[in-house]
Amino acid sequence: MSGTEFSGILRGVRILDCTRNIAGPVATMLAAEMGAQVIKVEPPGGDEMRQWPPFVDGESVYFVSCNRGKRSIAIDLKTDEGKSLFHRLLATAEVMVENYRPGTLEKMGLGWSNLHDAHPKLVWVSVTGYGRSGPRASAPAYDSMIQAYTGIMGITGEQGRAPVRSGGSPIDIATAYLAWGAIMTGIHTVAKTGRGILLEVSLMESALGFMHAYLQAALAGLPPPGRMGSETLGIYPMGAFATQNGEYCLVQVSNEHQWQRFCKLLGAAELASDARFANNPLRVKNRDALRPLIQNYLDARTAQEWEKLCLAAGVPVSHVRGLDDVVRDEQVNARNMVKPTRLPNGREIPTWGVPVKVNEQVGSATLGVPGIDQHRGEILAELDRIEAGTKKY
Repeated sequence: MSGTEFSGILRGVRILDCTRNIAGPVATMLAAEMGAQVIKVEPPGGDEMRQWPPFVDGESVYFVSCNRGKRSIAIDLKTDEGKSLFHRLLATAEVMVENYRPGTLEKMGLGWSNLHDAHPKLVWVSVTGYGRSGPRASAPAYDSMIQAYTGIMGITGEQGRAPVRSGGSPIDIATAYLAWGAIMTGIHTVAKTGRGILLEVSLMESALGFMHAYLQAALAGLPPPGRMGSETLGIYPMGAFATQNGEYCLVQVSNEHQWQRFCKLLGAAELASDARFANNPLRVKNRDALRPLIQNYLDARTAQEWEKLCLAAGVPVSHVRGLDDVVRDEQVNARNMVKPTRLPNGREIPTWGVPVKVNEQVGSATLGVPGIDQHRGEILAELDRIEAGTKKY
């Protein structure tokens, strides 16, 4: 399958992207990579993420990272004119993705019942913070807040110190992938049934999945764990260890075969034969005794040397990389996870690639990032042609 064919998977599918921030925009961006026509419907002031530093050529790197492959039109949905234009666009679309707070669209007469009646084949994907129902449904929500709410922050950080959030935006991105799956599910469902469907994903429900074993332990009445830094509840050795050059390696030895290979690689026969560390439950129990012994061995080489040796021996150890290392990494680039995008001013810069491969290929097209309302004239002219019956899309 060529890159062109990859970009044709969703050809003919038109998506109205009424989302802001990260989760919704990433979902529709993935659809755009597969050939969907994505129209980003922004409020008159634009997606708030456009104002988040840092900037490249005046464009927020947050916005750039989440919105390639789309066209932008600004619509005020609070006005009759805006609602009329919105309905015209919906009449040409298969999918709408939105992340308004529950009840907001309903107040404007644009709720599920209204739109389903007017556009009975529409796939509606709703992305919310806490879900569309329940006592917290209308509360504002961002990735960091959801990490705090679902207990992720409660187990993240060093023992005896303040909780910290996980770096990056893992909950947003996990929710984006679920929303992308919901788009595909909705398209498939309508193709089978001919009836529109409302699909919901939320940051909270995505985040609870990150807590699977911890949540299960709590549900079983087991005592809650304390914060463990880079270590974890059920495996040892696992954690970040300093090395000779002051950089760190993340070690995760998950079974007895790996433990024996790890000890051999370290030249630590006494650890392999020590009854205190004979199996994983014992190593977990005696981690405080084992930790400094492993650290003594890892002090002998650099993080890069240990990673190379462990990789050759089939032992799961990774140098804790910085971002400069990541963007140059041969595996990252071999998987096409760095690709070009085009800013509104025409400049091409690198961005992150598509995490889905089809027949071992990924889309290679360079997709542009829209300026706010950049495509209004083009979209309106296209809409007139569609309504006149001279053009489908």
